[in-house]
Amino acid sequence: MRAVRNSILHYIFVIIILFDINLVLTEETKNIKNVAAQQRRCSYKVRKLWQTDISSFPFAASPLVTDIDGDGGLDIVAAPFGETLAVIEGETGKYLHDTSWPQHNLDKSVHSSALQFDIDGDGILDLLFVTSQGEGLFYTSLGHALPKYTFQLPAPYVHSSWFRDSHFVHYQNLHNYVSFTEKPGYIPVDPHVLSTPVLYNMSHLIFPVSCFYSDDDYNTTDGRGPWGERKFKNKFYLAAVAVLDLNAFMMFVGHGRNKDGQQEVSFIKMFFLELSESPVFNLFTPTVIDIDGNFGPPEIITGLSSGQLYVLSLEGSHRAGFPMTFANISGRVSAADLNDDGDLELVVLDTKGTAHCLSSKTAQLMWSTEIGGTSFAGSVVTNIDYDNYLDVVVATDQGKVFALSGVNGTILPHYPFKAGRRIVGHVLVTKFNVIKNANDLVFLSDDGILHILAADHSCLSQMALADSSFVDILTYNVVGMNRGMELIVSTSDGSLICLGSGMESSLEERVDLEYSILSKRLAYPSDTATHNNFYFSLLKPVILIDEATKLLKEVTGSFLEFTVNIFNSLPSQKFHLKVYLGSHLVHTVDQVSGDNSPLSINIRTPEQPGQAHIVVAVYDQFGFVYTDSIFLKFNQLILLDLQWLVLAPFIAMIIILLVNHGFPAKDLLPVTFPSKSK
Repeated sequence: MRAVRNSILHYIFVIIILFDINLVLTEETKNIKNVAAQQRRCSYKVRKLWQTDISSFPFAASPLVTDIDGDGGLDIVAAPFGETLAVIEGETGKYLHDTSWPQHNLDKSVHSSALQFDIDGDGILDLLFVTSQGEGLFYTSLGHALPKYTFQLPAPYVHSSWFRDSHFVHYQNLHNYVSFTEKPGYIPVDPHVLSTPVLYNMSHLIFPVSCFYSDDDYNTTDGRGPWGERKFKNKFYLAAVAVLDLNAFMMFVGHGRNKDGQQEVSFIKMFFLELSESPVFNLFTPTVIDIDGNFGPPEIITGLSSGQLYVLSLEGSHRAGFPMTFANISGRVSAADLNDDGDLELVVLDTKGTAHCLSSKTAQLMWSTEIGGTSFAGSVVTNIDYDNYLDVVVATDQGKVFALSGVNGTILPHYPFKAGRRIVGHVLVTKFNVIKNANDLVFLSDDGILHILAADHSCLSQMALADSSFVDILTYNVVGMNRGMELIVSTSDGSLICLGSGMESSLEERVDLEYSILSKRLAYPSDTATHNNFYFSLLKPVILIDEATKLLKEVTGSFLEFTVNIFNSLPSQKFHLKVYLGSHLVHTVDQVSGDNSPLSINIRTPEQPGQAHIVVAVYDQFGFVYTDSIFLKFNQLILLDLQWLVLAPFIAMIIILLVNHGFPAKDLLPVTFPSKSK
């Protein structure tokens, strides 16, 4: 009886154990299935493709992604805060071969991204690096310095005792205390450029200028300098905007030096905004747009750390209704038609944690929303909830990502998203899966975690990079055989990291027209890829040069004819089209329709054999710009033919002489003589 009872208990025990194991296996299987389903839904699969150490200094501005040498592959122009200036191949992360890159930059700091401009007129876009001290350094695409074209922003002169009359001087009274030229009783205050300038219309450079005395530039033991005694050093803070006319600069560069060898400054205009004995800085890239929306000249919109928002013309005149006063302004000012009324609204963020939206035309405040914290980069505009109205996305130093309705500023459902640690750069808005409705938000927090968040919060993926970043994450198709767009992360330890899906794409996919259009719309190759790149949309205009022209390597003849297509969701929208050979304007067409129909363009090729970048840009009524470019060689085959034609008569003459006269074999072949001893 006891044996039977023990057998029954043993049997029950086995059943319980098997049941528990089955429960555990069922739960694990369920979890595995949930993870698999989540991965299928996310479909990010991001992995590191390469990492390159550029400098021991952090990146204070994003790199520039472009094809600088015309080989068809994208390159990355990296300018960390100090030590070096470099160009690396986007495909491999290695320094560009057969060039002089990298270049040393040991005694200058850099707060701005590189820009492209053909300063020497050879048709090839050169690279411009602007240092924190307001010096412009040009390099060729091969890394050769162009010292002839180096420029320095001039130091404004401030009355040495201005602070005895006031603690702050408004722009309307600055002429009483500030001068662009030297005067008795005035002292020079050093200009600094602490963010990326704007290259407008391939003709003007627009600088945010902060003038002050930096401790890095003055290391005197007694604390004396141009300001006099030590106690007066921190009483000279001047904020300004400088406009450099590049065409005038190119004209003056050959003969515009005075007797002391200093460069003339007639091509530079500087508009002074505020003078204060407490720190005031112009820290962010200006916004350059045509507020009136009539294809007219642009306005320069800039916010200062003092809280003043200025809107002025290229000639320095201030727009009615401005400046507007807020708390200390932080981040670049965004401009977009948020409420679909046909006019632009401006989004301004301040250090008290408030987002403001105001009319660009009337300066009327539309809404204000408390979000808390400070945004260092500013805002980005996109449609988060697909309600046909644009929304505003902001990341703060409290580790939160907000999405605000562009119409009334209300916080959208499911927001803010809490990352937990400070976020410094912009939120990159992109789309990893074009089949899904939701956009994807990409950002890096201070703990080195890369977050990829679906805008509707249906998916979240995180990746540990073990380093933080102070600047924007870029995206472009830099690795040709890798499917989708790659992410370029610039870290605080001076490294570049390229992230991608790792899935190879077919040749047919890479040349497909729809794929080319999508890549253009997804691309974010620099924080100032254009001077007003504020919003993300899969419906924004795209211009593409026809594929047949892009496949050309050599052009022979006096003219080049090619076609372009403007792909736009609004066929009735009009654009102005401009074609540049290098930075030289060679063709314009006004009021072009964005109806996807091909437009034929015929331009004259360079008179001298050579090579050049051809840039096609279209501008809408507000001055928002969209570009495409190619790199071509011109008439170099003819040059080779001419070289053969020059040599042909000499070769023919030698052949005729040999045929007519001939030479004995013993005169043509080596001859050996036997030794006398033999």
